[in-house]
Amino acid sequence: MAAGHSHAPMIVTHEGGMKYAVEIRGHRLVVDQPERSGGRDEGPMPLELLGAALGTCVALYVQRYCATRGLPTDGMRVEVEQIGAQNPPRIGEFKVRVVMPAELPEHHMAMLERVARSCPVHGTLEHGAHVDIALEIPAPTR
Repeated sequence: MAAGHSHAPMIVTHEGGMKYAVEIRGHRLVVDQPERSGGRDEGPMPLELLGAALGTCVALYVQRYCATRGLPTDGMRVEVEQIGAQNPPRIGEFKVRVVMPAELPEHHMAMLERVARSCPVHGTLEHGAHVDIALEIPAPTR
């Protein structure tokens, strides 16, 4: 995403209980809480989406690098472990493991690590992002 560029807003709506739906460019994603937290476990928790975004972004960048060099990617996977932290409650650490399907020459391994770190989700998590929250209350109808 280019600096200063904005996409259409994602729209989150409550669907009952602890379940929410988010519309993203015409795609619908369901988010919920596990049963132990009062939800019905009909989708991932909001915090899990951060790890999912990081893992899929890393996978995309690694796959693109490999595709342009004719390196194998069938069977490649990215594993993301989220480690919690407190004060405030949050994710304190992400451990990302890229598992390649075949042995690669050493010079590609170093470059693949740089490529994985260059994905925008990693950059956002490493450098932070300003979050502006505004509350709006509709004017009463007469």
